[in-house]
Amino acid sequence: MLSRTSVWRYFDFWLLAAVLLLTAYGVLMIRSAVTGAPALEGHPNQQIIWSLVGVVILFVFAAVDYRYLTASHWYIYAGLVALLIFVVVAGQINNEARRWIQVTSTFQIQPSEFGRIFLTVTFAQFLSLRRHLIHRFSNTFITLVYIGIPVGLIFIQPDLGMSILFMVMWFVMIWLAGLPVSHFAVLAAIGILTIAMVFPFLADYQKERVTTFVDPAAASEDDIFNIEQAEISVGSGGLWGKGYLQGTQSQLGFLRVQHTDFIFSMITEEMGMIFGSLIVIGLLAFILLRILRAASLAQDFAGKLICTGIAAILFFQTMVSIGMNVRVLPVTGLTLPFVSYGGSSLITLFLAIGIVQSVLMRQRKQEFG
Repeated sequence: MLSRTSVWRYFDFWLLAAVLLLTAYGVLMIRSAVTGAPALEGHPNQQIIWSLVGVVILFVFAAVDYRYLTASHWYIYAGLVALLIFVVVAGQINNEARRWIQVTSTFQIQPSEFGRIFLTVTFAQFLSLRRHLIHRFSNTFITLVYIGIPVGLIFIQPDLGMSILFMVMWFVMIWLAGLPVSHFAVLAAIGILTIAMVFPFLADYQKERVTTFVDPAAASEDDIFNIEQAEISVGSGGLWGKGYLQGTQSQLGFLRVQHTDFIFSMITEEMGMIFGSLIVIGLLAFILLRILRAASLAQDFAGKLICTGIAAILFFQTMVSIGMNVRVLPVTGLTLPFVSYGGSSLITLFLAIGIVQSVLMRQRKQEFG
């Protein structure tokens, strides 16, 4: 009989190493980003603390059989919806958005960040149990309702970027589950209609982000300022960069929110394409490949969907974050995974890797340790 610790031989240390290396790189760049800003000087140390907490959480979730999570999918889903309702009713308001729950005087959590991972788990089980109904459009509609409840609660916070992220996760997972091609046309029409109906209800700053991207010439100087500074940062970095702590746009304060939304621009300016953007993109690509490897080795359909959904979240968030830094996508507020500053985001990403490890470690049906 296999011992309960035998599953650890399948633990992916290459995946862990890539995640830790990318996180450490992010801490270094956050330190550069906040240099000269006394109010933010504690951010690098805080990011380190969150990283250490994240590593502990990663190993805890790797040790727990992911099938306990899928078996509890309705409870997790209900808990997530309850938290999102609480945020709407009594959440903490920062920068005109109500997205956080104040835990202590200095610590907040953002339920939507945790929701992107836990909803992936619950939706994977939901689809797995209804796989035999995948060819019915009524089932597709039910999945839209399932994902639409949390998305609606996130949208009114307001958080457009996270709402889109949830819908991308839904689409990738239901497509992998075998969504018929005939359903795509109907879904596309529903999507276009939804966008037309939703746009008037966007917050003013969200409308400005979209219109600035579509017609930058008509945008005000203030609206387009940071986008232009991000472009300058990326373009001036060249192959080798200006050097750590030597960026002009970042160190002289021209580039705003450079420790979160626009950290990719700062990295490229200071470290260049070779030691900056290519390293970040390369590590993220390697992480995605290892997650997809876990999906291919998963012993059940829910496990495959979980890993694929997490990969979709990381891929989309990376593409959007980089895209808005190089002005090929509108600004959405989605941060660069493992690199940008943020406690809820970083901890939930480590949690996601822990769940992937749990799936990978239990790739043999007879092993339940």
